[in-house]
Amino acid sequence: MKKLIYVAAYILALGFVACASDDGEPIDCGQTLVKLAELGNAYREDASIDNCNAYRSALESYLNNSCSLNDEEKLGWEKELAILGDCTTSGIICRICSNSDVSLVVCRGLNGNAYIDNEDIGIPFAKYVELSTCLDDENDTEQ
Repeated sequence: MKKLIYVAAYILALGFVACASDDGEPIDCGQTLVKLAELGNAYREDASIDNCNAYRSALESYLNNSCSLNDEEKLGWEKELAILGDCTTSGIICRICSNSDVSLVVCRGLNGNAYIDNEDIGIPFAKYVELSTCLDDENDTEQ
């Protein structure tokens, strides 16, 4: 998965042109995407709070500078940002799960329960995942 993200980032970087930042200075969206991929890989290797904050900052910069190619890509990056949260709970496992055709980001709290929107729903995370349709283990995200 990491290799796929990294390869995709470099391929997309080749097709990008300069974008303008909020302060009017031009930015290179390709370079921003490469940095985003590097920070994402670093975060997946070590889900520390510092790596989470760096990755979150790069995601916000990428989105705020309108570097996304289309709405689908933008939605994907926004979901990634939502999964990261505020980085205060780095290392917590989160998955995107569906129940009754509704997809939610569900995280395993420090107590082992499932959390949705930072609220303990009182169900063990493993049981929630078992009863839901969630992304496979390879696509788990750490927070």
